[in-house]
Amino acid sequence: MYRKTILDNGITIVTESIPYFSSVSIGLWWKTGSRYEDEWNNGISHFIEHMLFKGTHKRTAYDIAREIDARGGIINAFTGKEYSCLYVKVLRKDMDMAIDILSDMHQDPLFMDEDIEKERYVIAQEIKMVEDSPEEYIYDIFNAYYFKGHPLGMTILGRQENIERFSRPMLMEHYKKHYATKRLIITATGRVDHNVFVEKIRKAFEGCWSLDGDSISITAPLPKKTINFFERDLEHTYLCIGTKGVSQVDERRYPLYVLNAIMGGSTSSHLFQEIREKRGLVYNIYSYVNCYMDTGTYGISTSTSEESILEVIGLLKDEILRIRKEGITDNELQFSKDHIKGNLFMSLESSEARMGRLAKNEIYFGDYIPLKDTLREIDRIEKRDVNELVEMIFHDMNSISLTVLGKADIKAIEAIWKN
Repeated sequence: MYRKTILDNGITIVTESIPYFSSVSIGLWWKTGSRYEDEWNNGISHFIEHMLFKGTHKRTAYDIAREIDARGGIINAFTGKEYSCLYVKVLRKDMDMAIDILSDMHQDPLFMDEDIEKERYVIAQEIKMVEDSPEEYIYDIFNAYYFKGHPLGMTILGRQENIERFSRPMLMEHYKKHYATKRLIITATGRVDHNVFVEKIRKAFEGCWSLDGDSISITAPLPKKTINFFERDLEHTYLCIGTKGVSQVDERRYPLYVLNAIMGGSTSSHLFQEIREKRGLVYNIYSYVNCYMDTGTYGISTSTSEESILEVIGLLKDEILRIRKEGITDNELQFSKDHIKGNLFMSLESSEARMGRLAKNEIYFGDYIPLKDTLREIDRIEKRDVNELVEMIFHDMNSISLTVLGKADIKAIEAIWKN
């Protein structure tokens, strides 16, 4: 089902044939994102994502949307920290049309000055929308201080002053360097024949530019352990705690997923049951895992009233200390394994998710990780693997960063957290 081909111009093509699907999902994945920016051009990858939809010499922005919509298809894009993606989902009979649109958008974006001016305003509204959404904005604040001085601490949307400064030459220079064929992976899942697909891509992308070598490098971050408070007149007080996790290629990521499921990754998790169900102090609370090429974070996020924030923080600390002291049980280990595998199997019912899995495996491992290998890694996890990871990430409360947004007594919070 899995096949891989690298074209002469550097494009990597990866496919997964699923004959019983009536559709095909195709993604253009570039190994670039906000991590490959600096303070001067932060936000440029996301800006380029917007500009790809603004038309080519062959198609207007309306034409791009109309051609896909007329076939009942989907076209979208997103920018991440370490990769960017432009993708479509169409019926198999419309695959040629989809490939033509994707290749046109990649090879011939206009980057017209009038469109750039319009997108400045659009992205400014997007930035404000995030800032008006505390449950989203707190992650930007947390990362800004946890990864201070490193690109991982910068937002994907970018700084407003940068957005105002971007020009067509700046966008084109960055695009030519970071979106060249040697940084491009094209994935397809669904009802697709690999050899036929490769020839279609070869023909459609034969005019793409390539680079002689990859001169783009990244540096590892040095996380900062801090407590940060940002006062804002909100109905709720939002908080996010985080500590060092593991990288995307670290084998300990599987035990970390297990820990995540036990602590806050589901509605039956410790934190949800203790703080939401038993005490009714929050509407939602969850833990999360972020894995990057060479580092990662593990954290917990929630919100509550100003009157309850101290109690909630105390309960969070108690849970961390408890699991560090007692570890996990056999029942919790089996539960979390089943939870993770169930989520994985259900996600594979989506061709878009499978297409993304192909791309991420190629980006981080340069290879395909069969589902059976992933399941084997999950099954082989033992209690000691998870408990050793707990000791590593929670060995000292002072190593855990805390960000608070809203109204709160920060001195009282510090007293609880540090003592």
